[in-house]
Amino acid sequence: MLLENKYYKVLRAREEGEGKAVYHVAILPDCNVYEGHFPGNPVCPGVCNIQTIKECASLFIGKELRISSIKQCLLTAIASPTICPEVDVQVEVKETDGKYSIVATISDENRQYMTFKGEGV
Repeated sequence: MLLENKYYKVLRAREEGEGKAVYHVAILPDCNVYEGHFPGNPVCPGVCNIQTIKECASLFIGKELRISSIKQCLLTAIASPTICPEVDVQVEVKETDGKYSIVATISDENRQYMTFKGEGV
């Protein structure tokens, strides 16, 4: 895992039915990614959010995934460790013919920050 315990930390996880799980994570404000994105006004980079989704999906299925395609990825609000220090990463993963369909969101009780649909192998 590239970002776990550096960019985010899983505080708790729960399954929500077949193929679904929610990872409640803390966004770690001391991560060095914020030195460049942006000093004094940290903003969570979309690529780091996608990696977090991939890592949570990998944790859920118990094997390392690689994102092979992104069908839809929407940044719906600005996420930041100061705005939303803890978020839920909701993942739904379905396997078909060795490929994994991933549908995910990053949100808190106030708003949704990202939606994602893609495939992994």
